[in-house]
Amino acid sequence: MNGFVPYPVRETYRLIEPGPTVLISTSDGVRDNIMTNAFNMPVRHDGILAVIVGTWDTSFATLQATRQCVIGIPGADLMRTTVQVGNSSSQDLDKWKHFGLTRVPGVSVAAPLIGECVANIECKVEDDSLVEDYSLWLLRTTAAWIRPDAVPAPEFHHRGNGTFTTNGELHDLSDEMTKWKYFTD
Repeated sequence: MNGFVPYPVRETYRLIEPGPTVLISTSDGVRDNIMTNAFNMPVRHDGILAVIVGTWDTSFATLQATRQCVIGIPGADLMRTTVQVGNSSSQDLDKWKHFGLTRVPGVSVAAPLIGECVANIECKVEDDSLVEDYSLWLLRTTAAWIRPDAVPAPEFHHRGNGTFTTNGELHDLSDEMTKWKYFTD
């Protein structure tokens, strides 16, 4: 059809992969957990974020009970570790210890920040009304941290089927954003 060929509907997420692959940490006060997540996105400019965490994830029950987490944004240097975290279960091992990740206390949540990440976002559940149908959690950012030496962040994106891309060249068009100028300050 005019030079286009059909694309599998179930793989369209690969075309618009919204956010970087992240690590989500949770804590129930006794045990800290960490999971890999590639289904996440910003929702609004005031710090509302969305993540998919389903009943198949060990972190689901903790997120449901505590209503808080930390989203850690790993740099490309943690790509293999991030994949390995996602390939393992906290029911079998302490992922923090096994993968040599450092717990850093948060200021607004009990879940630890991830010391090796380029940025960490402390979050509390804002809305869980879409969890039952879609496993979609809306989170409110309560604090955020970034390593100044990691700007622009070299995050990576899952493209499906075990493939990833890293951020490309930064293009600064902030002078041309006249309608939304207040977002460039």
